[in-house]
Amino acid sequence: MNNNGKKISDFLDLYYTLENASPFQRFMYSTRLSFCVCLELSKAQYSDKASSFEKLCSTIPKSFGSRATIQNILNQGLKDNFFIKIQSKKDKRVQDIKIKDELLRYIEIWIKMHTGVFDPAITVEKEKAS
Repeated sequence: MNNNGKKISDFLDLYYTLENASPFQRFMYSTRLSFCVCLELSKAQYSDKASSFEKLCSTIPKSFGSRATIQNILNQGLKDNFFIKIQSKKDKRVQDIKIKDELLRYIEIWIKMHTGVFDPAITVEKEKAS
């Protein structure tokens, strides 16, 4: 097996271990949209910004999922106790949504595992734009 085949094999082995992962990790990786919702929520938290259903709907491309599907993911995350709702300090009509602090460690693990992985793709996109 050449080097690329080995890398793919290693990735698949790691990916298949998600079957034994924490409930939050299984939730996060369950669909492309749930993955994006979790990363968008954590990005807002790490940036000390609030995130809400409306902000998620305006940020996540519509091709990834509808407003109803985003709402379903948020409802499931709230039901499973992965997310919490907090009344917005800026607008009392808005409920901000956060990932529970103790679950952010899984996001940090994901960041560590993928540091440098996307650098080549970002470089290619920047070169295309030039």
